[in-house]
Amino acid sequence: MPTTPTLLSVAQAAVELGLTERAVRHRIKAGTLAAVKLGPGTSQYVITRDEIDRAKVEPDQAGPVS
Repeated sequence: MPTTPTLLSVAQAAVELGLTERAVRHRIKAGTLAAVKLGPGTSQYVITRDEIDRAKVEPDQAGPVS
């Protein structure tokens, strides 16, 4: 039975990656961190646990990842 990926907020992703929320949003906008916008007219995003794990292994040039 497939499991649903855990979804993290921008704030939770920032903690996981050792970044600021602003840095996480910058990576989303730059396309180096995949995220899903929660709907039109909102600035809220969710990021999957798999994407956080990928970002830890393949950090981009935007800054350090713990």
